[in-house]
Amino acid sequence: MTMQGRSFILTIGRSQLLILRMLFMLHLPKKEPIITYSLSLRSRYSETDKMGVVYHSRYLEYFEVIRTEFIRQAGLSYREMEESGVIMPVVGLETRFRRPVLYDDSMEGRLLIYEEPVMRLTTWYEIRTEREQDFAVLGKVDLAFLSMETRRPMRVPDLFLSKLRNYGQVAQ
Repeated sequence: MTMQGRSFILTIGRSQLLILRMLFMLHLPKKEPIITYSLSLRSRYSETDKMGVVYHSRYLEYFEVIRTEFIRQAGLSYREMEESGVIMPVVGLETRFRRPVLYDDSMEGRLLIYEEPVMRLTTWYEIRTEREQDFAVLGKVDLAFLSMETRRPMRVPDLFLSKLRNYGQVAQ
């Protein structure tokens, strides 16, 4: 390590860089999810760039579609949540891109939940294609439960929690 003025320059080798990357990469929790939901998707031409690869921001839309359909399958909808005075904005997200998804690829989008929400719902996503065994994209999205009226954080609504629990029991 050398010092130049007030900034530090760290010189590391290739193997140390790989280790640092692995430490800071997004990984699924090392436990079984309490909920798993899958949805089939297909990449469309309008979602790809000039190289025929799905543009990175489109995965956030895929995550939202998967999450919305999961909540609907669990017996609730975002509309019902909002009508009851609850909104769920995204307050954090991470993605890890391993392999490209190409135009017209058939995908399986999986949503995984590892913990019951209290004031936040943390959802994990895997996007897989038929071409690959392992996931192409891994994502994590944190949503907060807020009162629509005050825009202040609140506990997970009992109805949402009961629907989540019922879905988890039925799916097992």
